[in-house]
Amino acid sequence: MRSIFVVILFFISSIIMCQDFGVRVGVTTATPTGNNDAYEFNFLESLSPGYRVSLFGNFEASNVITVKPEISHKEYAIKQKIDFGGTSIFDVEQRHTTFSADFNFDIRLTNKWSLIFGIGVDYLIAQKNTIEVGGLKDTYNYDLTGMTNDERLDPFANVGLCFKIGKSIIIDLEYRHLLDNWGTGDLITGNQLLSSDNGSVKLHMLNFSIGLII
Repeated sequence: MRSIFVVILFFISSIIMCQDFGVRVGVTTATPTGNNDAYEFNFLESLSPGYRVSLFGNFEASNVITVKPEISHKEYAIKQKIDFGGTSIFDVEQRHTTFSADFNFDIRLTNKWSLIFGIGVDYLIAQKNTIEVGGLKDTYNYDLTGMTNDERLDPFANVGLCFKIGKSIIIDLEYRHLLDNWGTGDLITGNQLLSSDNGSVKLHMLNFSIGLII
């Protein structure tokens, strides 16, 4: 927990020291891909928009490079269709609530367009699972007490495009790629789906947001 506090303090101080700061709101989606044949991952079927609310800094390091530290509160959902040997099909949604910290760079391409790249980390603070079988739904809050801080932390690589309108409005389209591997648990005995356990599952996240520089 101490390391989490240090990260929060670093990003807050970085934002305060920036020349400008702003707020951002947007939508986010997440799609997993993996090698487990019991999990059928489909990008279009797995789309389930969540929200993102952020505070970010805006520091112009040069005429071309802008540094953007950012802290966010985010909720995203993962949809899965799990087929156990053709006998039972489970429609599953895992809704994650996270605290996020990103350290991005904007490389100016034109007066309006810039390229985004950087790194980020998500810290899981809540998870709600919904399982539907034969029209019957069961929703429960996943117990996080047994998870370590390392298991709750997910590192990401960020890349995207930023479009600036005037001097204060920015529109971002960002892709985030999970640098760690998630694993899969036993739905029947362990009551566990995708988790931060080491495995072969990757997470792909898209963020679309509108920001206001103050």
